[in-house]
Amino acid sequence: MKLSIVFLCLLHFANGSNILGFFPFPINSHYIFAKTLFSKLADRGHNLTIYTVFPDKTASKKYHEIDIRDCSPMIPLIPLDEIVGPFPLFRALNGIKDLVPTRSQIFQCNALMELLNSTQKFDLFLTDIFHNDWYAGFAYKFKVPMINIFPNLLFPWFADSIGAISHPAYVPNYYNRVPPKMNFLDRLYNTYLYVALRSIGYFYTIVPSNKLAKEVFGDIPHLSEIVKNTSMTFVNSQPPYQVSYPTPPNLVQVGGMNVGLAKKLPENIEKFINESKHGVVYFCMGSLLRGETFPPEKREAFLYAFSKIPQRVLWKWEGDVLPGKSDNIMISKWMPQRDILAHPNVKLFISHGGLLGTSEAVYEGVPVLGIPIFGDQRTNIKSLEANGAGELLDYNEISKEVVLEKIQRLLNDPKYKENAKLLSDRYRDRPMSPLDTAVYWTEYVIRHKGAPHLRTAAADMPWYQYLLLDVIAFIVAVLVAGLLIIYYTTKFILRAIYGLICGGGAKKGSSKSDKKKRN
Repeated sequence: MKLSIVFLCLLHFANGSNILGFFPFPINSHYIFAKTLFSKLADRGHNLTIYTVFPDKTASKKYHEIDIRDCSPMIPLIPLDEIVGPFPLFRALNGIKDLVPTRSQIFQCNALMELLNSTQKFDLFLTDIFHNDWYAGFAYKFKVPMINIFPNLLFPWFADSIGAISHPAYVPNYYNRVPPKMNFLDRLYNTYLYVALRSIGYFYTIVPSNKLAKEVFGDIPHLSEIVKNTSMTFVNSQPPYQVSYPTPPNLVQVGGMNVGLAKKLPENIEKFINESKHGVVYFCMGSLLRGETFPPEKREAFLYAFSKIPQRVLWKWEGDVLPGKSDNIMISKWMPQRDILAHPNVKLFISHGGLLGTSEAVYEGVPVLGIPIFGDQRTNIKSLEANGAGELLDYNEISKEVVLEKIQRLLNDPKYKENAKLLSDRYRDRPMSPLDTAVYWTEYVIRHKGAPHLRTAAADMPWYQYLLLDVIAFIVAVLVAGLLIIYYTTKFILRAIYGLICGGGAKKGSSKSDKKKRN
């Protein structure tokens, strides 16, 4: 019996596939979202080689990580006041463009040169096509199907490329500031933003990506053709939290894939939470944004508000000291967010609105006070507001009075907790967990050596065909031509009839006058 079990285990591992992953984007939340899938695939016997700027030593037992931090620009520490400002869309896109490595950086990187010169055989390429997708060329180089693991809402230009067009009438764009249910002005702004992003995406993403890919990989097809043939895309969205939208078969929603089982809290944090008679507020601005960069007046607004509530506060504070900290506040440079939010005594989550943390709060039914800074964060908080499970706090409106009033309302009005619980119940109710769903479709793509049969025809259509503008133009032309034919035919007939009637009368009149003249 034992020999049979060992044989089956060996057989399982023998059938494992060789998977290449490439995740160069220097935002940790992107990699955190994908890592859960890596671990699960490794557990199922697949061999994974992952290139990343966030290597995790504990992961080496399950899959092989290759550190490429020296090959890619990293995000510097930027004070919050410098991030929030006019034209946040262009500031964000310009900032992200600066994170793309140059040709010389790539060719001076030993790890990347080894991969570019490698003749190793792979069965699948996993990546995170975000803004600059030059590395999609690896899928072409190794002749393998590609799966994109997207940790946010899809950008319009990428959604269009796989046939998942984001209809601006009812699908808010990534950088949008409108609620999920849009009125006329919202739809007008959303349409403008869609057109603007499509245009910006071409110049900020497609053009430079293709140029860099040609320099790195040599003679390859246009990068947009490679991206268009993405076998599967996993997107971090899930109704009812995010707005519902139509998806083609090769776009799979795995929102909350990052939400694993909660672990036991560190003893000091668990004691702090358990001993709070009125509950706990958890405050975290994510892995990229740092609370310590709040300007003094905004930091003092939160300190004032926290000193006026009976709840205790866990604050992820990256500095060594928090000036003016009251006794009900515990600070730490790192906190186990997933495990904290799972504790039943946590009453409120104050967050920047990042999708990973927000999905964890939604999963656990914790109301959220969101302070969006850039990207999709405002859209995420707007979705929570629409579900009655949170509120938005504009960064520019932060003051002692506003912060205290919003915190007290979210803590004391039971409707927020009730709505958060209802949202959690709906969010959890799925036929398969998001992680199992991602595993199934990953192995599906491997089994079928890609999934071209799942691609919708919309992926190969120009925009005017997808919007039926050519059909509408043809129908309008036929109708106009028909109306013109009817108009000119009727005009001709009426003139003929008029001529017969009036022309005949004139002839008779003239004949009578002629007779009188002759007499």
